[in-house]
Amino acid sequence: MIRAGLSVVILVSFCVPSFALQFTVAPDGHDANPGTKGRPFATLTHARDAVRQMKKNSKGTITVYLRGGTYYLDEPLVFTAEDSGPAICPGPASDGLDKLTDEAQVRFVAYKNEKPVLSGGKLLKLKWTPHKDGVMKANVPADVKIIDQLFVNGKRQHMARFPNFDARAKFFGGTSGDAISAQHAKSWTNPAGGYMHALHSSMWGSKHYRIVDVDRDGNIKFQGGWQENRGGGWDQFYRGGYHKNYLFVENILDELDAEAEWYFDEKDRILYLKPEAGTNLHKAEIIAAGLTELIVVKGSTDKPVKNITFKGITFRHTKRVFLEPYERLLRGDWSIARLAAVRFAGAEDCSVQDCVFEDLGGNGLLLSGYNRNVDVLANRFTRLGESGVCIVGDLKAVRTPAISYSNTVPQDQIDLVPGPNTPDYPKQCRISNNLMDRFGIIGKQVAGVMISMAEEITVSHNTIYQCPRAAICINDGCWGGHLIEYNDAFNTVRESGDHGPFNSWGRDRWWKTSYNGGRDLETFAKARSRLDNYKVTHIRYNRFSHPGGHSWGIDLDDGSSNYHVYSNLCLGMGIKLREGFYRRVENNIIIRGFFGFHIWLPGCDDVVERNIVVDDNPYRLIRANPNYAKSFNRNLFWNEGEHIRFDKGSFEAWKKRNLDIESLIADPLFIDPAKGDYRVRPNSPALKLGFKNFPMDNFGVLKPDFRAEAEEEHHLFDHTKSRGGSRTALTATDAYALKKQLALFPPAKGQNLLLPWFFTPLCHYKHR
Repeated sequence: MIRAGLSVVILVSFCVPSFALQFTVAPDGHDANPGTKGRPFATLTHARDAVRQMKKNSKGTITVYLRGGTYYLDEPLVFTAEDSGPAICPGPASDGLDKLTDEAQVRFVAYKNEKPVLSGGKLLKLKWTPHKDGVMKANVPADVKIIDQLFVNGKRQHMARFPNFDARAKFFGGTSGDAISAQHAKSWTNPAGGYMHALHSSMWGSKHYRIVDVDRDGNIKFQGGWQENRGGGWDQFYRGGYHKNYLFVENILDELDAEAEWYFDEKDRILYLKPEAGTNLHKAEIIAAGLTELIVVKGSTDKPVKNITFKGITFRHTKRVFLEPYERLLRGDWSIARLAAVRFAGAEDCSVQDCVFEDLGGNGLLLSGYNRNVDVLANRFTRLGESGVCIVGDLKAVRTPAISYSNTVPQDQIDLVPGPNTPDYPKQCRISNNLMDRFGIIGKQVAGVMISMAEEITVSHNTIYQCPRAAICINDGCWGGHLIEYNDAFNTVRESGDHGPFNSWGRDRWWKTSYNGGRDLETFAKARSRLDNYKVTHIRYNRFSHPGGHSWGIDLDDGSSNYHVYSNLCLGMGIKLREGFYRRVENNIIIRGFFGFHIWLPGCDDVVERNIVVDDNPYRLIRANPNYAKSFNRNLFWNEGEHIRFDKGSFEAWKKRNLDIESLIADPLFIDPAKGDYRVRPNSPALKLGFKNFPMDNFGVLKPDFRAEAEEEHHLFDHTKSRGGSRTALTATDAYALKKQLALFPPAKGQNLLLPWFFTPLCHYKHR
């Protein structure tokens, strides 16, 4: 207490705040102005430079207020160590920023009740003339070098494509294997520069190619395919591995035949566009996206950027990144272009709060390499080409790194020191209270939050939905210590397979590719399984829902080790454990899902206890011996009094294998499952087995307006709206939800319109 008191005295004595440490920027300002409210600057670059000068004579927090309107950037706004917060000063900023720090901040903040937008696009003022068949054309100014995305009156248009965009289609807005048939390719006049986008052949993400040439027989020469780890290096020419049916082509003038399609002839600098009915192009706002990044915070391990906050800013209109250089990330399935609308590389104690990331071609936000205590709080991520937030360390921080799934390192050559090799990775960063949806428009190996080569990352209170792959993904075991809690994920894995709303891999130093087949089970595997994942990762208090079809749920895939999975609500999905060690799975509730145990290794030390599973087959094993586990016990199973199988046998036969000796088959007595309350009643048999109730009203975002939106969306997909009866039964009270669901996702042509089972998930569970 004495030490704290002295600290306050010292700070008060030597830190003299200034109450005029602020500037204002406005789209209609001028950089010759002094940057006051009445005479604001015009550009953020000038404001940044003015802050640098002010810091030389000032020691307090400096705030740059952004007035409403759009700021069109010609290049990314770059911050270096020179832009760090100026000095030590007590307490948070007066406007109640969530980021509490003892350092003075440099803050770029939206002016009260106004909406500043940072755009990577250019506002086009064009003279349109008719081309043919309803297509208009216009000459584009020479300063517009790239048009990768086009927006008309705020709505994203489609590059000329085949097949035409169909919002009802499941993949990519429409796919067809005929798109690259020889017969179709021969119809193209000038296809060079076109693109082909496809799902991975096993639907593990996507692959993207540039069309280089088409010969007279219709054979297409491609370049690309490096966007996933097994696809090779980014500079290598055509590789296979794409799905032969789930693909489409775009950026070919001959395919421009539908409303809202466009094509830019870079050589002749002509933009072609077929406007939607009722659009007056002469009065329309037309924006062409060209920049890849908007803000770059660039420091180093030795000289990081410190104490910069961005608050209340909207980020829009970056270009897509699928043909940028991709880096393969160890032996997980991911490769990544280290690019984003906002990128931190070498930062400490920075934050992004209450911002909106929308209509972006690439990733929303990236923490790359060395970062400490960078917070991403209460932001909205929507309509993104790639992922929401990526947290990716540097390869040099990894001991005995290996690249690619098949690259097993000889065990006599690995470094046996646990943990990282250098500090060049993100640590102790928070991703919290964010609302994320509709990302992965172009890339499909994406996530709301993706972690690779990082340590002690907290991912909490996020709501993530309507995405092609995982909500949260951990690419490798380097280096654990993560806390995944209070998140709400639903309607995920929409355009891919063999995955779950949470997914991880652990193909780390100890892991051999041959373990995929359960072969070569050396005794060193267990002893070395925590060299990289040397800290426990906790997954707790989350709600994961899957709207129909197959999902592995909480998917601890190849090698994932040292996890504690507890007190999660799993609706329509379960929990999967592949080969790995030291997983404790306890106190979870699984409704119409199951435990998937795959290719276990001897002595795995897994614990499966005190879970509640409502299903007719709670354990589904693929080359897994359950007796390898440390414990199966005190679990509660229920199937409304109907028969339950246990690995193709009876409960009694399962117990004879010394498994689930104290477990029971009984009604768990949920309090109110129709309203999503799966806590159990005081007389529930689960409590006697050691199960403990956990809150059912604290999942996902906490920000009130985000929470209202999330709750409305969850009503469309969640498994708690039980009405009883058939899985295709529809009651009048569901009509509003179904109407909105069909408006967002109309059935594909020829699809039989039946109510998805996620509207009545508990038709097979009812309290008796």
